[in-house]
Amino acid sequence: MSPEILAFSAVRSEPVLVRGVDLEPFLDIEGASPIPGGSGPAGWALAGASLARRLGLAPGTDVALVGSTVPRLEVVRITGLFDAAGPTADELLVPLDLARSLTGVGTGSFHSIRVRTQDSGTLLAFLASYGASVHVTGPGLPRADVNSDPPADDRLTNLLLRSGRGAIPRDYMTTGVAEATNSVRVVALGLGVFLGILVASGVHAVQARAFADRRRSVGILRAVGASGAWVRLRGLRETVPLALLAGAAGAGIGLAADRLLRPATSLVLFGHEIQGTADPWTLLAVVAALVAASAVSQLLLVGSALRERPTDALTDRAAAVEPRSLEVVLRG
Repeated sequence: MSPEILAFSAVRSEPVLVRGVDLEPFLDIEGASPIPGGSGPAGWALAGASLARRLGLAPGTDVALVGSTVPRLEVVRITGLFDAAGPTADELLVPLDLARSLTGVGTGSFHSIRVRTQDSGTLLAFLASYGASVHVTGPGLPRADVNSDPPADDRLTNLLLRSGRGAIPRDYMTTGVAEATNSVRVVALGLGVFLGILVASGVHAVQARAFADRRRSVGILRAVGASGAWVRLRGLRETVPLALLAGAAGAGIGLAADRLLRPATSLVLFGHEIQGTADPWTLLAVVAALVAASAVSQLLLVGSALRERPTDALTDRAAAVEPRSLEVVLRG
């Protein structure tokens, strides 16, 4: 298996395809071999034999590489050459980290992952069961989009891979949005943040309504000498156990619903299927987030009550303006 990242750059005013690879798996799948005379694997950069002849490159040559879709500049030293059949010999191989810097591709993401297998059906079944969102193609294999819609964006990389031609994106913002919406991790985290904001707002609204009936108690406690810290601590002692119980109950209900609905339903966002996670650490994180939201809400409510004078809380005030008929209002 060879994960790869493609960067389109220029060396000595000539176009060059820079390929970020894990060197040994790539050489094995490509059937390529390094040419003796390099300086070792540390900080390596290998130039294909055809590329070296075309641009006059040799081990020890320093070349400047510019980013393909992001503003980057990297200076690398050619540490060796390699020979391969086909157009690969006209490419420059660099480590994956360097290719990420030139392209802006995030950690854990790749432009392509080449896999050597004797059973493509088993590979597709494994990718589908693992929950991967990938586009699979290869010799003798019809195109398969696993847990993902066919790509429809105008990124330079996709256009070149599909049709051999393309145009540079309009700006970096367009590229960034396209990269984000094509990342399962970004979509899942964005959905989680959005739902977290909704839950926190709901928790605060419910607690604010319940606290309104007990707001006078804060003034009474202050009038008898209770400090602000003691009142806040008492509020947390009453709120945190209930929030912990509610969070555990909610996580249990969500887990049960996931087990019941998973065979028949799926959530698809931006062309990616988002599958529920039911591991213990995720459930604990959900409970902890709910408890934290409840505790912060309680502190805010108590803090607003503490800013009032205790005598205001002890004074009876009408809950609403006394209703009057329309005739009384018109007569003044």
